[in-house]
Formats: sequence, C-alpha cells, structure tokens
Amino acid sequence: MRVIGLPLLIGALAIAGPMTVAAGDYPTKPVTMTITFKPGGAADIAGRLSAAAAAKKLGQPISVINKLGGGGSIGFDYVGKQKPDGYNIGWLSASILTTTLLGKLPYDYSHFDYVCAVTFDATTIAVKTDSPWKTLPEFIAAAKKSPKKIKLGHAGTGSFTYMVGSTLMKMEGADVVYVPVGKRRLPSLLSGEVDAISVHPPELVASVRSGDVRLLAISSPKRIDAFPDVPTFAELGMKIDFHQFRGVFVPKGTSLEIKTKLADAFKEAQNDPKLMEAAKQRGFGINYIGIDEFPKYVAEQNALIRSVIDAQK
Repeated sequence: MRVIGLPLLIGALAIAGPMTVAAGDYPTKPVTMTITFKPGGAADIAGRLSAAAAAKKLGQPISVINKLGGGGSIGFDYVGKQKPDGYNIGWLSASILTTTLLGKLPYDYSHFDYVCAVTFDATTIAVKTDSPWKTLPEFIAAAKKSPKKIKLGHAGTGSFTYMVGSTLMKMEGADVVYVPVGKRRLPSLLSGEVDAISVHPPELVASVRSGDVRLLAISSPKRIDAFPDVPTFAELGMKIDFHQFRGVFVPKGTSLEIKTKLADAFKEAQNDPKLMEAAKQRGFGINYIGIDEFPKYVAEQNALIRSVIDAQK
C-alpha cells in the first residue's frame, strides 16, 4: 500500500466539504424555519411560538425567516430547494395545496415531505352585529329566499376563504353574489359594501370584542377558545372537511428519523402556555397531527380541495 495516497484522500475529502451528519445525531446545530406569512400576523406568531417550544425539545435553537409572495409559493419553493437534512424546514398552511393546484408552482403537493400539523385557522361567515341574521341557518335561509341579493365578500377567487364560502353555499343550495374584496374584507363589511364575509377569525378578533362584528359559525374540527360560543359548521349539520391547517414541512427526501424527531419536538407546542394564550387572544386553534397521520391527512385534503376547485371551473 502506498502511504502517499493518504494525503490525497484527505485533500479530496476537504474539497468535497464536511461529511453529512448522521440522522441519529440530529440536530447538531441551529435549525432555520421559513414562514410564508407576514411578521406579526396570527399565522406568523403561531409558527414562531411553535418553533420556540420545539427548540426546547430538540436542544437546538430554531431561527425564523419570513419569505413572502405568491400566496406562499415563494417560501414553499425556497424550502423545497434546500438540502433534505432537517436544518431548513418550513411552516406551511393549506395554501401549499391551493398554490400547487392552481398552478402557481410547477409541481404538486408531493414535491415536499410533511411532518406534522400544529395549529389551524378556521373560516367563518361573519356579519355586522346589526345584521338581521343571528345564525348561519338564518343567513342561508335568506339567501335561498332572495337569490343573487346577498353579497358575500372573500379574499379572491381561488382563495381559501372563497372556496369555503362557495362550497358552503352550494352545499346548502343558497345563491349569493361573491365579491372579491381582497385585504378589504373587514372594511367592506363595516361599510356595507358586502352583507357578509368569508374570512379567517384572527382578522376579526378586535371587531368581535368591540361589538361591531358577529361570527355566525366556523369551519373547523372543533370550537376555538377565542370564540367559545360560536358553533362549528358541523354542529349545524353543515360538514365541510377541509381546513386551513398549519404545521411543518421539509424538503423531499428528508429521512424518517429526522422527520420523526421534528414531529416529536413540535408536539410539545400543543401544550405550550404561550402558544395556548396566543391562540385564545389571536383567534386560531391548536390541533396537533403527528408524523404517522399527517402525510395521509395532507393527501386527503389535497383531493378534497382539488374536487372543490374542479367543481368551480
């Protein structure tokens, strides 16, 4: 054996860079999590607090960066292009499904691996407090009685709030006028531009507490602590099975061992006092779904949302 080969081997390894850390040692350095929502919003706060709770379990800090644009597609695409080593993860929402289904990304949801769900945003049908409709059944009855008279505002055609609102109305046989009001959801309701809005409850917390807005019902797996008196659609016999879930995803090919460690770490968040208090104050819900169930759940949600989109074409 020629000893001269050893320096050459060492040099080659140095050029190639550090060896990949074994999954069993993960994590040995800080983790970065990309959030596709604006800083300070309910979704961003939920992600940051979940990451802080998970970091305690992982034994390494999780730093957060925000990458906005394209309905989340820019941040989703960025995470998908990172190494599948567990050090670049993302905070997702059901928007990862709508952006791929609507063609904002050149691939489908299976381009990523899914770790766990932690929180969710319901979708609500809301009216002003002086509205004649006190319940969702009353609102729907009025829409049936007077077709094309009631205006329902939403974020925009193809948005999650539009899909929930239109699916509900179609399911109940109600005929309303859909008005894409974008970010003016609350102002459009308060000004009388629309009669009701389909919207995520965190946007309405202050208006509900001030007595300006009434939530008729929410589309969610369960009631949320911020609005304990507001029934779910399912309680009223109106079952809509897709929700704006939020949780963790990683680049395709990340090892099951790493994904399991991440899922176990983020499981700690569901009982974190700071996250629980933020949920109550901000109007979002907590509903952990682990690594054994979440990938299947995402696939089912993708099929449901696809059917809704196809039905609206």
